[in-house]
Amino acid sequence: MNIGIDLRPLQTGHKYRGIGEVTKQVTNRILSLAQKQEGVKFIFYEYDDDDPKELLTLPKGIEYAVIKQGLMPENNKNRTMSDKIRDVFNALYGNPVNGSNESDVFLQFDYAFGVPRDSKTLLIKHDLIPLVFWDQFFESAWVPFKNYAARTTIRTLFINYKYNRVLRRSLHRAKKIATVSDSTKRDIIRFFHVNPKKIITTHLGVSLEAVKTDAKKASTTMPTKPYLLFVGAGDARRRIDDLVAAYNNLKAEGRNIQLVLAGENFQSPDSIPNKLTRQAVKESSYRGDILTVGYVDDFVKQELFRKAIAFVYPTQYEGFGIPILEAMLLECPAISYCNSSIPEVGGNYVYYARNWADIKRQAEYILSLPEKENDLRKKKAKTHAEQFTWEKTAAVIYRELVDSTRARI
Repeated sequence: MNIGIDLRPLQTGHKYRGIGEVTKQVTNRILSLAQKQEGVKFIFYEYDDDDPKELLTLPKGIEYAVIKQGLMPENNKNRTMSDKIRDVFNALYGNPVNGSNESDVFLQFDYAFGVPRDSKTLLIKHDLIPLVFWDQFFESAWVPFKNYAARTTIRTLFINYKYNRVLRRSLHRAKKIATVSDSTKRDIIRFFHVNPKKIITTHLGVSLEAVKTDAKKASTTMPTKPYLLFVGAGDARRRIDDLVAAYNNLKAEGRNIQLVLAGENFQSPDSIPNKLTRQAVKESSYRGDILTVGYVDDFVKQELFRKAIAFVYPTQYEGFGIPILEAMLLECPAISYCNSSIPEVGGNYVYYARNWADIKRQAEYILSLPEKENDLRKKKAKTHAEQFTWEKTAAVIYRELVDSTRARI
């Protein structure tokens, strides 16, 4: 049995993001599971650039081959116009993965790399964020059309078409789809009318074992008072402006606390990409106690979680919600908006909110809890989070891969 795995998510910007982490965690465990079964060989599909296997832990004696997919497009200086046209054609209408016929079953972590037409593919789908928040990710062709900008209009229409075409094609071509939550499964059925029988849900895992440290990038500006914490991206989907509003009102009522915003987008108030959040931070009367600490490595992040009053995650949509489980594992109370996959992942162990006033109310409630009761709640939340393991995730995916080779095409 030849199991093909597309490792290209470990060679792009996804390397240290959600898709890259899932690729690494699940692949490592699938390789270990395969050691217990005879006749399993792996075929890794990767770019010619760096070696993605360096990010994996290959078990001793594992049998594998590699099929190269050429240089990453942005690194290929000799790429001609005909090469670009061929790549676009294959992505939209042809076979997007070279040598996929060598695999009996194919595991694809990122739909954007395509689903091959000549092997049975299990596609992992995390979310439909660009589709749900279309206006934030794609431009409208109407504006350039009104201004008679033909080239811009055509380019915009093509980009929008390509996203929809590749995603729809991947979802319908895949033999099986594994979504990371029932919420994502419902979205796929609603937007693309995919047969529910071909979709399974396998929750992701959460682990604190692998700790990445980067002394050069780690921030030295740490809180000096009790604090509320946000860790993540500063896009419009996360209503950090609501968190700032809640914080402002807590401060106005005499709470001597700080607000810590951590993540690449929070190097400084001016670096925040979302206008509402940027204005909220810069115009706060308590700006001096709002710490934009930027990137923090895993060690610092875990320390921030452990010592925070609460982790506040005012998200409007998630495919899963790993940060909430990370907070729980580190015994940090989690406050979040109640939507998409959050109730599915957080259960009864999240302090749910609907707006900034609710965030303030939940923070006040946590601050008012007796120490013993707060500790008991943290322990229960941690026990809940410990149920989400990468071993469970990988076991479901590996079983589906093996079963696919046994089923009739």
